[in-house]
Amino acid sequence: MAPASNLAHIWPTTGLIGFEMENGYHAIIVAIAKLVAISFTVSGGYRGGFIFPFFASGAAFGRALCCVLPGIPIPLACLSFAAAINVGITRTSLATPIILCFLSGEQNAMSGVLAASLVSLFATTYMPFIKTQRPREDMNEAMYSDLDLDPKIEIPEEEQHDESLMI
Repeated sequence: MAPASNLAHIWPTTGLIGFEMENGYHAIIVAIAKLVAISFTVSGGYRGGFIFPFFASGAAFGRALCCVLPGIPIPLACLSFAAAINVGITRTSLATPIILCFLSGEQNAMSGVLAASLVSLFATTYMPFIKTQRPREDMNEAMYSDLDLDPKIEIPEEEQHDESLMI
């Protein structure tokens, strides 16, 4: 949250309008603007990816949360929000925490990020966000146990009339 003028590798130090993420409100503005931009590109058919932009938006939401609750570690909050947003859209609940934690070098945050990932998966199970998204059959069985506990053996009709199969 320090100004860009303090960073030696940033040039130019100000953007077109001089906007910097210096407080939690600016972090929320960045996160929401990023989500709106992603929605335009996905619905418009843009061929670029949306996974890393989700990570960026989640990191901004996590940074805003750390401004409200300063006791939460910044890497954990940013990675958890990034995982939750990505899993809510892509349904990749195990790969996302692994990728995020190892890319950021924060392997110790794996349990918290995995928890955020699983909460997001179960909270958004039947909410398709992308029109080409397919439902996950394993989630149907896990959430609503459609399993028949007393299965009946059904014999196809062509086998019912075959005398050679009768005992």
